[in-house]
Amino acid sequence: MTDVLLTIHCAAGDTEGLIEAIRTTSRAPLHVRAEAVHGRDFGDAKTSEQVTATLKRSAIELVERATAMDAILQAVGAAKRRSPLRWYQTPVMARGRIE
Repeated sequence: MTDVLLTIHCAAGDTEGLIEAIRTTSRAPLHVRAEAVHGRDFGDAKTSEQVTATLKRSAIELVERATAMDAILQAVGAAKRRSPLRWYQTPVMARGRIE
């Protein structure tokens, strides 16, 4: 089976709700990090973020089977949130654990 790295970029305030939604469909470990996004794409920005040109976001990442992606994205899309989110999938060529 093909594994995929799913990365979801969302507003910081929406993170917990999205984590709960993902957990309903996947048992994969979720990695979450806070991010500051600097740029000029204000389509997702609040007024205060537009003034500073800095968006406070979270990145949620998980590795899961490619066949599970539709269910995960459907759960994320149905989750209660205040802001739009962006996502992308990256094929995992190899992975492992070193002890």
